[in-house]
Amino acid sequence: MRAFQVILFLLIPWSFRAQDVKFTASAAPNVLRVGEQFNLTYTSNQELDEINMPEIRDFELLGGPSQGHSQSVFAENGKVTTSSTWTYTYFFRAVKEGKFTIPPATVKIKNKTLPSNAVTVEIVKGREPSPAQGQPVSTQGSSQNSNVSDKDLFVSVILDKKEAYIGEQIMATIKIFTRVNLLGVDQRFKGPDFTGFFTEPVAVPPLRSLQREAVDGDVYGTGILRKVVIIPQKSGELVIQPFELDVSLRQEVRRKFADPFFDDFSIPEVQEIPLKIKSKAVKLVVKSLPPNAPKTFQGAVGNFRLKSEINKTTTTTNDPLTLKVTVSGRGNLKLLNEVGVTVPYDMEKYDPVINTRMDNPLSGTKTFEYLIVPKLPGKFTIPPVELTYFDAGTSQYKTLRTEAYLISVEKGAGDTLIASMPGMTKEDVKLLNQDIRFIKTKPFTLNRTNAFIMRSPGYYLLYLLALGIFMAVLWNRNRLLKQNADIAGLKLRKADKYARKRLKNSEVLLKQGNDAAFYEELLGAIWGYLSDKLGIPVATLSKESANTALLDRGVDQGIMDRLFSVTETCEMARYAHSSGDIARDKLYREALEAISDLQQKLK
Repeated sequence: MRAFQVILFLLIPWSFRAQDVKFTASAAPNVLRVGEQFNLTYTSNQELDEINMPEIRDFELLGGPSQGHSQSVFAENGKVTTSSTWTYTYFFRAVKEGKFTIPPATVKIKNKTLPSNAVTVEIVKGREPSPAQGQPVSTQGSSQNSNVSDKDLFVSVILDKKEAYIGEQIMATIKIFTRVNLLGVDQRFKGPDFTGFFTEPVAVPPLRSLQREAVDGDVYGTGILRKVVIIPQKSGELVIQPFELDVSLRQEVRRKFADPFFDDFSIPEVQEIPLKIKSKAVKLVVKSLPPNAPKTFQGAVGNFRLKSEINKTTTTTNDPLTLKVTVSGRGNLKLLNEVGVTVPYDMEKYDPVINTRMDNPLSGTKTFEYLIVPKLPGKFTIPPVELTYFDAGTSQYKTLRTEAYLISVEKGAGDTLIASMPGMTKEDVKLLNQDIRFIKTKPFTLNRTNAFIMRSPGYYLLYLLALGIFMAVLWNRNRLLKQNADIAGLKLRKADKYARKRLKNSEVLLKQGNDAAFYEELLGAIWGYLSDKLGIPVATLSKESANTALLDRGVDQGIMDRLFSVTETCEMARYAHSSGDIARDKLYREALEAISDLQQKLK
């Protein structure tokens, strides 16, 4: 053990010399009022002989440098790690308000000059302190009284923009500001109800300490309580309603006592005082998207990049290909369900595998991996993939386009090369041979060997029948091609089936008692049905646009009122978390009856 300690002692100076010299500067605090003191500290991982200080005229030097030294040694698995820190601290007083930059200091090590970083210090004038800012508060009786104004302590919802488009991302930050001795904050508070927005919470660490910040000419302790990404779903002036927050303060309270022999006197006490503070309403102007949206627009709002790649361009029949489409950038990526990938009719495309990776709350990458199986040999072209998004910065629609892929398909082993039609599948054909055929005992007829089949009436009947079958197959093929090309018509035909499926799912969730999923599925069934029936993308569909389109189609106002009453109830339960008094069975029946009545009008 002693030998190891000796070796460790000998290695410590060598490890110090092997380190690169680090020389940094910092100010604490870096935001303060006129007349307050701050420390300017220079830190190095090696001992310094002399620091060449810059000329500092904006502050009053009180003293320094005060030197400090600390070191630590770690030994793990035979590897020695050492760390040593020297600090040199100067003390200053702020004499005038403004934002000042202290130039770098320099040190000379081995004939080399090493500069530190510059330091910025902000000085504000400050206000006269209120009783809650350090002066005792005189009370008689209740300790709940507090002379704290809404300028000493408040909470705010801060948006990173005041105007936005439908579908555009907005960062909402809930932040507390204080000039008093804040003891604690209720971490379980619900915060504001973002009615009319899609919300995506952002993970923030629990509030353990406050940061000094200059606000309106004074110094506040500030802390972030919550961050939420909000996406507006309707246009107009949206209001984020106020919310309440429970906090507690630490204050010195003087209690007055009367004595018959002496004069009245007071005794100071430090007490915890609970308070309830309330935020102010915040308004956001939401603009509608321009009406000239391309047909390829599916509701993406932001600034995106698009690329694609395929694993191979030469394959055999029934040997699958993998087409990977990547959408990256800043915007509502999580609301992007699918990109428009089309393949030739002699290839089969399966539903994509979707992966989303967010680099930060507002930007990330979303990938779509499609499995494509070629059915026939030949040369085929997979068309380019197009993505249209709305750029809020330029207020324009932009279309991105990937490259096309030329695929060479050869015949695979065991392929029977049976032609396939769109919507049809190829089945294996088996021929069962018989080795022994029995002698026919029943009467039969014989044909003349020199008879020519083309002269018989049956030949012409078979010819006409084959021609008729060919024309029917050709007509059916053209009909399927037109139906698949008519995307709006296809959605219209599938709207009823899609709505019934989602209503059935909501009924299952209702029986399971999963309220949140029930309201989500019921809302999706109604808005998805209206989107397909009216030909309006979900991203741009709102109550106002749906109401106008239904009136143009002669739908009674009563049916619309019943339908939108269901959506409003679902949204209230979904966002406000107040579903306890809602009759969910009745709500489901009302939705079913409203969609049924609406279906009769929109046939």
